Amino acid sequence: MLILKERDVFSLLSNLSVPECRRLLDSLHNSLREYSRTKHAPPSERTIHQPERDVIVTKLGNTTLFMPSSVTTSTGVKVVTISPTGGLKGAINLFAPDGTLLGVLNAEEVTAFRTSLAVMIPFVRYPHPKTNMLVFGAGRQAEWHVKLALLLGEGAVKHVTVVNRSAPRRMEQLFATLKQKYPDVTLDLLLKTDGEYDAKLQESIKAADIICGCTPSTVPHFPASYLDHKPRYISLIGSYKPEMQEVDAETLLSGEYIYVDTEEGCLSEAGELIKANVQEHQLIELGELLGDKPFALDGNLVFKCVGLGIMDTVMAGELLRMAQEKGVGLVVDDF
Repeated sequence: MLILKERDVFSLLSNLSVPECRRLLDSLHNSLREYSRTKHAPPSERTIHQPERDVIVTKLGNTTLFMPSSVTTSTGVKVVTISPTGGLKGAINLFAPDGTLLGVLNAEEVTAFRTSLAVMIPFVRYPHPKTNMLVFGAGRQAEWHVKLALLLGEGAVKHVTVVNRSAPRRMEQLFATLKQKYPDVTLDLLLKTDGEYDAKLQESIKAADIICGCTPSTVPHFPASYLDHKPRYISLIGSYKPEMQEVDAETLLSGEYIYVDTEEGCLSEAGELIKANVQEHQLIELGELLGDKPFALDGNLVFKCVGLGIMDTVMAGELLRMAQEKGVGLVVDDF
């Protein structure tokens, strides 16, 4: 049994090569394909088992999510708590088919990484320019959006603007690291306290080719009127409750379809879709995308992700294999 602490997971993910990251991307996408292919089959015929998550909200305002899943060759359970003061904390337990505990991983970095990696599935297939990237939020999710876009973008991304209430030290440190690694990329931080915030936001949105929402906002980050007719890739991963909303209905419906990680999850949990009264026929799951061909788009490419337990199970398995190969983590032989 292998234990991976937060710094172990961070080290493995932060030192990914492009081929390693591509392999993780393919592994994640293939698991989503298998999920979409078999989710309506009888349970005895499924290779992917994805029960609904269970949620507890305490009187203290803490939300705990229980996310079980199985990919047949392994079974995982992620338990994370989102608190008003502590952010997201938790762990992933991964088991062999016979119930042997294979590993325990800190969930914070894995959760941020796997969600951002899902955003990269449409990103690498987006056929239009990706020069200007605009990210709302400055937490781990936002960081991984930026890092993965630069890593997998093959030099396409040249300008990144992060929008946030304040200038968190983690983002400043990330910018300093990225400027050394990508000297030709411009990295900017737009603060909501800026006296010219609205004008600068409009300018940034019009310039943006990629717009990423990474905050649990209850009001849209911008009105649809700020967009022109230029096609954009718009990803939304911040809202996970019906009262949350990162974009308005007009922006959400600005593409031919809305691409999602899970139809059932997004229709029941994503505030944007609920408020816009989106129906199942308007959605396409990432698992329904076969092959690696670029999208043929009419309008914007809009992607909404609420997260699936199989994402954690697949990434946990990949990380444990990488950790064993690289001698990372704490081995416990007598659990």
